[in-house]
Amino acid sequence: MKRLRRILCVVLLMCQALCAVAESGEENQMDNIILDADFSQGAWIYSPAKPMRMTGKLPLSDSEEDPEWLLTQWNSKNNIRGTQAQVVDGAYIYENEYKTVARDAQGVLTLRVNASEEYHRVRTSKMDSWVHLYFEQRYANPYPLAGMGSAPLRLSFCVPEFRDATPEGELDPSLHAAIAVFYVILKDMNPQSPAYGDFINFCVMLYDNRTPVTPESLFVDSGQNPIDATNMMIYTMDSSTYAGEVYADGVWHDIDIDLMPYFQHALRETQERGYMTGTKMEDLCISSVFFGFEVPGVMDCELRVRDLSLGLKPVEE
Repeated sequence: MKRLRRILCVVLLMCQALCAVAESGEENQMDNIILDADFSQGAWIYSPAKPMRMTGKLPLSDSEEDPEWLLTQWNSKNNIRGTQAQVVDGAYIYENEYKTVARDAQGVLTLRVNASEEYHRVRTSKMDSWVHLYFEQRYANPYPLAGMGSAPLRLSFCVPEFRDATPEGELDPSLHAAIAVFYVILKDMNPQSPAYGDFINFCVMLYDNRTPVTPESLFVDSGQNPIDATNMMIYTMDSSTYAGEVYADGVWHDIDIDLMPYFQHALRETQERGYMTGTKMEDLCISSVFFGFEVPGVMDCELRVRDLSLGLKPVEE
């Protein structure tokens, strides 16, 4: 009987150990770190002007859950907080002369900027501010890349409309554009690292009115002026690797790509330019993600996004 009890105890301990391993694997593997990926919980609204602060909630469905997203609308003349929702067939639509934020019943998010209403003149200097409209998530507990072998990004997007309202003869493509982006912030979170707190702005370009294909680039984010500059690197992927040619024609594009090799490449390129030279891949975490428009031109444009996910999967042994 004692021997039987010992055998049962051993079996029980083995089962507990196997369960612990399985649970650990489930915890390490995250199919989607994006919270509220269908945008049903809406967004907290941040004010357009400094000091930028939370000014209210933007419901995008009948959900009573608190939002996981932040809506930022830097340098806009208008705070969308004052716009009443139109609810049509389950879609929540906030629309005014400056911008539109909407979500339909299928979870498609629409962001629209009417910069033709935002600017009283064209920007003449890189120091001039410009309009942003972003959906953002900032993680209180950033997601470590240590031990991760892949970071699959999936999303579908389209640009149904673009209009250039720049006065004739005043267009300067180096100053005037409309771009739609998806950013992942890769931050060094190791307190022992010499670059602790530094980060790479990792950009997946969705649309640029100046070109159907965006080439790879790396440059320092100097901001619109020294006060706003992060002085951190912005790495932009070659868009031909995931989307091909993109025009403002309403055609949907499906992105399905493992970002991990590009994270590694971005860190190497950053270090070759003398930044974050003491950082290792295992020091990096995903501290935030955001997507939407930057429109430094007198231009109107619209973006639609659906089926968004960003996973983290462990290295296969």
